[in-house]
Amino acid sequence: MTQILAILTRHGSLQREIPAPDQCVMPGVRWGHADEFPAAAYWLQRALTWRLEQETPLRRSNRTLAEEVGAWLLGGQGVTAAVAQAAFERLRGKGAFVRAGVSEAECLLWLSEPLEVAGQAVAYRLAAQRAKYLAATLPAVFEVPSTLEGRELRDWLMALPGLGPKSASGIVRQWSGATDVALLDNYVLRVGQVMGLFGRKLTVERHYLEMEARFLQLCKAMNVAAPDVEAVMAQELIRSPETARFLTDYLKATEPKPKAAATRRAQAPEQLSLVFTG
Repeated sequence: MTQILAILTRHGSLQREIPAPDQCVMPGVRWGHADEFPAAAYWLQRALTWRLEQETPLRRSNRTLAEEVGAWLLGGQGVTAAVAQAAFERLRGKGAFVRAGVSEAECLLWLSEPLEVAGQAVAYRLAAQRAKYLAATLPAVFEVPSTLEGRELRDWLMALPGLGPKSASGIVRQWSGATDVALLDNYVLRVGQVMGLFGRKLTVERHYLEMEARFLQLCKAMNVAAPDVEAVMAQELIRSPETARFLTDYLKATEPKPKAAATRRAQAPEQLSLVFTG
């Protein structure tokens, strides 16, 4: 027995036949129904709809690889997007991303000077740390083997100072549009844990590659691109704080209890519904 996903938008329509709701799309993950949140069929329908609704294809960054690496190193935790962009423009204007000989001292000098953000002078607080990363990383980027792409390039970048799996994946996705890497965040984490895709003790910070392998396996099994699934998961939770809270509450309420506390089982799991239907 199978089920049919029927999708109609002003840009086009399609039908997709998928296995019955009680079948598993991969070990531990049910297909479910298209209106069953957050089942695999639900995300497949959302991802296919989102793709049909795009008036123009998603574009890659117009930056060079060195510029993309520099942009990611200058941003991140502790730096607002506006400040990171101002720092990037400062260094790009100084030629930091077109030659391999830029020193740590030069980067530190450029980043230590006040940046203009929204008409105000702003200090870049992480100048010393990021100057060190840039000076150590950019020379290697200019020597990257031309044969590397996608996941291989991401893995190569991860060996450079200051680049973890998430930032390296983001660089490759932005620069080349690679779909064999995933951009995982806490939205995808919570959805995946409720679906049974990820273990409850996994975190993006400590188990990125393990989670990525499972997520890409799911996307492949559903025959849909990883960027499309990431996009609809993030959109849904950003647009609906209630949905995000639902996932968090459900995970807390169904967290396995220590054996010693088995006799004091909470009632919360019975008060929550895992299925939203429309």
